[in-house]
Amino acid sequence: GTTRIVLATNVAETSLTVPGIKYVIDAGLARVNRYSPRAKVEQLQIEKISRAAANQRAGRCGRVSNGICVRLYSEEDFAARPEFGEPEILRTGLADVILRLESLRLGPIAEFPFIDAPPAKAVSDAYQLLQTLHAVDADRKLTADGAAMARLPVDPRIARLLLVANRTHALREGLIVAAALSVVDPREHGGDDAAAARERHEAFADARSDFVTYL
Repeated sequence: GTTRIVLATNVAETSLTVPGIKYVIDAGLARVNRYSPRAKVEQLQIEKISRAAANQRAGRCGRVSNGICVRLYSEEDFAARPEFGEPEILRTGLADVILRLESLRLGPIAEFPFIDAPPAKAVSDAYQLLQTLHAVDADRKLTADGAAMARLPVDPRIARLLLVANRTHALREGLIVAAALSVVDPREHGGDDAAAARERHEAFADARSDFVTYL
């Protein structure tokens, strides 16, 4: 007998179906993971969603009766958007994908039958990173370290960190660093009261290092 308001990220919104939703308010935006070839890192950027994604959002309401979707952007804006979103393999770093392909011995990536083949520059950057991490050799062949890294379900850089930490008897410390690098910085905050957030975070601050703060 009460009104429920569901706030959903774009990941949750495509993963869950909540019955009884009558209205959807669509901001027309989503956080998208995108690889930057210049910075060689992946960044979460706020981007406009495609028409297909917008229609999927609208379909979240009215499952059992008529529903209404309110879009916070114009019809012209909607019509100007691409019909479908860009496939993830075209916008994310490929080091993890290539390491997995190499470990499964699926052959050269240039011959793999991708539905949407990634750009050659992204493939080259990924191999360069894997070579730096000693996961592949100069001939792009998987090394023993690379095979061990492929078994760890984390980013190859984090996998290399854990491998070396274990080898140098510092796995406990390495796990803490790996955990810290694998999540959004806990010191980031939203909301209007930034001063209060900083005050709460200062309880954990340590002048010696960020590592001790995380620990």
